[in-house]
Amino acid sequence: MRSTGAAHAARALSSAAVVVLLSLAFHLLAGGAAPEAATLTRLTAVCAAAALPLTRRPVRPASLLVLLAVAQVVLHLTFQTGAHHAAHGHGPPLPMVATHVLATVLTALVLRRGQALLRAGLARVVRSRRLTPRPLPVLPRTAVAVSRPVPPVAPATGAATGRAPPLPVRS
Repeated sequence: MRSTGAAHAARALSSAAVVVLLSLAFHLLAGGAAPEAATLTRLTAVCAAAALPLTRRPVRPASLLVLLAVAQVVLHLTFQTGAHHAAHGHGPPLPMVATHVLATVLTALVLRRGQALLRAGLARVVRSRRLTPRPLPVLPRTAVAVSRPVPPVAPATGAATGRAPPLPVRS
């Protein structure tokens, strides 16, 4: 089954979102600052454009790791520039490098296994009874007694109580 252009675009955009968000999360964990939302939007768009040709054919794991490592370096530098911070001096500190390496590996795993997991999860939901229409239970119709408050009995004043007009009292 061939994929449509829209499917390739959706895969590229979702892949780009995973790359940018995981990179940002690990960048923040290492003590980096977050760039502005507009910068993140532009980065996601650029990553999606770069990922679009890669969605048309399988990418070998080694190639994927190299591409993601390059993306992590570019994203780190852009995060730092977009957050209006000075450069690190002689290079990024070890915790920042380590977290971006972890982000690269995690992103590779998500991208390699994510589509299969998503398909398996969707297939499981579709097969489950949760999406199968079920008839609503029919409740038996029974008469329900409704109690009405009984008016208090008035002391006899010579007239009978009730709904009819009062009767004359005979003495």
